[in-house]
Amino acid sequence: MSFTDQILLSSTPNVVLSYLDSGPPRSSESSYETIILIHGNSFGNAIFKRLLPFNTQFNMRIIAPSRRGFPGSTALSEEERNFFIDDEDDDDSALNARKEQILELRGVEILQFIDGIIQRLGIPPIQNHDDNNNAEEFRKGGIALIGWSLGTTFTLAAMANTDSPLISEEMRERIGKHLRTHVMLEPALTSIGLPLPPSTWFPLRDPTIPLPSRAPLFTHLVTGYFSYSKDALTNRDLATVLGTIVPDISRVPTIYTFTEAEHAEIVILTPESSIDLYFSKALRRQLRNAYLKVCFDGQLKTGPALKNMRNVIWEVLGDRSYSLVWPTLWEMEDDDEKHGEGENGRLFKFIVVDGVNHFMHWDEPEKTMKVFRNILDAS
Repeated sequence: MSFTDQILLSSTPNVVLSYLDSGPPRSSESSYETIILIHGNSFGNAIFKRLLPFNTQFNMRIIAPSRRGFPGSTALSEEERNFFIDDEDDDDSALNARKEQILELRGVEILQFIDGIIQRLGIPPIQNHDDNNNAEEFRKGGIALIGWSLGTTFTLAAMANTDSPLISEEMRERIGKHLRTHVMLEPALTSIGLPLPPSTWFPLRDPTIPLPSRAPLFTHLVTGYFSYSKDALTNRDLATVLGTIVPDISRVPTIYTFTEAEHAEIVILTPESSIDLYFSKALRRQLRNAYLKVCFDGQLKTGPALKNMRNVIWEVLGDRSYSLVWPTLWEMEDDDEKHGEGENGRLFKFIVVDGVNHFMHWDEPEKTMKVFRNILDAS
């Protein structure tokens, strides 16, 4: 039975994150894996609700916090909101240092949430076992941290700040006993601190669209199903892929499958959540630093909080998702090639899921859970 609760992150000031929880799988109260899902832009954590009934089938507990500024969680302070402005090229060193601090705080909040969940719910830690029949080691328990869409900026910020002085050594040790893998689910280029290609049409930044209509149009387009030719993807034909902005008519866009009540709960277009529209642009430099640190800082990876991760980040995308996920995949493939000096798989593992779009967890929850289960089994 799923439920909603809150975790207190800080008593001064009073900061809480609300969260959805599937509860432990009925098949196993003490030996299961946990996935913590961080939602994206304009869509709240209720977008993960269709995953919750599959917790027992896949032996996973499913927890989805509501980020700051979204329902049930504490809003950002007025001072922090003032930094989310359209000034990605600003060279003011003091301003950029403050932005770095703001991103650090968002990452630390995710870490505090994970630690709070571990302590309150008794989340099973990672346990290594030997399979005597196959003479192979396998693992049980632990947590997969999964960022979806813009949510990947927050999971990257969390990973990058596991060495932050704002968290205690005790917290680092607890997290290190549980954090098993990191999954980037459908990130866009902006999530890893890169600008959109000049040829990109993006309704959120189109001045010819009336401002009140930009976010609603975005929510309709991003939920569509898109078709790409095999040649365009194989040849990394950026112009053709980015030019695919009209959803295919073969399947109804996800947003049209919501009931009125579901739409009201899931699609969050409020003044508080609108900060998301500027987040990846205003903090682009800081997001790029976080991505590079998580991927390439060897000292961070051997620290106490990440010691049980197997030096792999997973990227998952649907082959019918909106176009901005493809250049991210190609960028990360190139990073993987450079990092591994020609040996793929050293840094990232990639999964392209057939037949799904940006909302695979809503439209195809069982299929999505199977992907998560396979990732955990390989981690």
